[in-house]
Amino acid sequence: MRGLAYYEDPDFHAFLLSRERREFFPIDPIFNQIRWDGIEHLLDFGMGNGYFLPGFYRHLDAEAHIWGAECQEELIDFVLQRKAKEGLERLTPFFNERTEHPLLPDWIPEMDAVFCACTLSTFANPALASKGVGRSMKNEGRIFLIDWEKVDAPAGPDISQKISKDRMSFFVEDAGYIIQNMLRGGRYFYAMELIKGEEARTTDDRYQYAEFD
Repeated sequence: MRGLAYYEDPDFHAFLLSRERREFFPIDPIFNQIRWDGIEHLLDFGMGNGYFLPGFYRHLDAEAHIWGAECQEELIDFVLQRKAKEGLERLTPFFNERTEHPLLPDWIPEMDAVFCACTLSTFANPALASKGVGRSMKNEGRIFLIDWEKVDAPAGPDISQKISKDRMSFFVEDAGYIIQNMLRGGRYFYAMELIKGEEARTTDDRYQYAEFD
């Protein structure tokens, strides 16, 4: 569809829940590296059609609440249908207007963690976007950032619409975050755990990076 951003294309929406997507972004190998204890409120920023929801329910504590921010109303409707059909309790999807400096509604609680998968790279300035999201996160909260590596892939956005790991690292550090851990990524994506600058902890291996076999 001419003039349509790739993430708004119905064909891309279908890809988001496809077997091919699962090969690109395997949920449990990523989630097994994350410390989930102590997360009572998790924000999935750019929830899409809920690809990561099964992983959240497998790894979060039974009482944790999942909040899903999304700017495409048709995707929110899709997730609400999933919520009813699959009995997904403790899930609140909500509409969040897409702006270059996103501000989340004041009726949601402060988040213990924010999950951003293939979302920050859709903003002209990921530093500004991550600052906006961080305003709704506790000072000791964490951001889990997963995004497309800047390489050609069999599916997904064009390489010109991707941001490399090194450049994304520059953006988030410019926004005042510290890369606490580089999680193991894959051929087509990278993953990192961010904390706010004042919460920095010294660790010698925070820039280790290894691909999945």
